[in-house]
Amino acid sequence: MARAQYETRTETVEKTVVVLELSEDEADDLRDLVAAADGTRRMVSIFNALQKPEAPRAEESADTFEYDGVRYDLRVPYRDRDGDVWYFARFGDGVRAGIGRTPRNADDGDPFRTAAGYGPLTKVTE
Repeated sequence: MARAQYETRTETVEKTVVVLELSEDEADDLRDLVAAADGTRRMVSIFNALQKPEAPRAEESADTFEYDGVRYDLRVPYRDRDGDVWYFARFGDGVRAGIGRTPRNADDGDPFRTAAGYGPLTKVTE
């Protein structure tokens, strides 16, 4: 029987960004320079960013583990290729896996063996 399910995958993407650190006075001076510029789309974007600096973003959850280039969120269950649901939990520095239930101790299953032997694992979103 065919089956389809929407899923969300977390992928690790590396990109280079430029971060400009300014004092408030320096930001005011830069804002004045940008406001006096020619008004291109890029300058308008920079001016808008300077008008309303964003609050610091919360750090990404540390409740993840990575295997073979895929990052798994330990807070949600995953379905394997046979349809079984797997749960993950952190115990100290290690991560454990349990089929049909959340792992209860550090002696439960190895999540890397789970991902390799029963994958691909897809996040349960229903």
